[in-house]
Amino acid sequence: MRFLITAGGTREYIDPVRFISNASSGRMGYALAAAALRAGHKVTLITAPTALKPPVGARLVAVESAREMFAAVKEHFPRCDCLVMAAAVSDFTPARPSKTKIKKGQGGPRPTLQLKPTPDILRWAGKHRRVRTAHHRAQLVVGFALEDRNLRAHAERKMRHKRLDMIVANAPAAINAEASTVHIKTPNSEWFELPPARKHTTARRIIRLAEEL
Repeated sequence: MRFLITAGGTREYIDPVRFISNASSGRMGYALAAAALRAGHKVTLITAPTALKPPVGARLVAVESAREMFAAVKEHFPRCDCLVMAAAVSDFTPARPSKTKIKKGQGGPRPTLQLKPTPDILRWAGKHRRVRTAHHRAQLVVGFALEDRNLRAHAERKMRHKRLDMIVANAPAAINAEASTVHIKTPNSEWFELPPARKHTTARRIIRLAEEL
């Protein structure tokens, strides 16, 4: 299979030196890429900035912002069999980023930061994925959901709304952690939980599930 995997937390710049981001380390996305490669698949890894070393054999596409990640996904999506959106894509970006560094005021008014939504990459992929034909297999779309309450209910709603083939849900404790517990569901299965494990172990299970789908 040809896997397209996203990883890391995007950066949404306020000015040339400051940005909004999150605590994602990119470990799960990189572990998924390594697991897919070990299973004999081809991998394109679209990655926001991380401190991780890319797995040998993956085609690397470096991006920073949600907009750049969306453009990269749109470019490579038509040639993949399975998209796995493991990246922590920022939900919002500054509406009017400054072209120059914002200076600290000397007793003047405090700056106000206005935000606007970023592109919904998963929803776009779910809408534009290839269906099964006589000559091509259907494309799979796998999403991740980070939820701090009503985890399964919110993740399942996301799966339906964005037309996903699999949703992998976890709690905020998974951010930047070496190990985590995940909950997984497909449209035709009940929820099941993978016990606490290091992310490379969880990644191997997710890749196997994608192969079965």
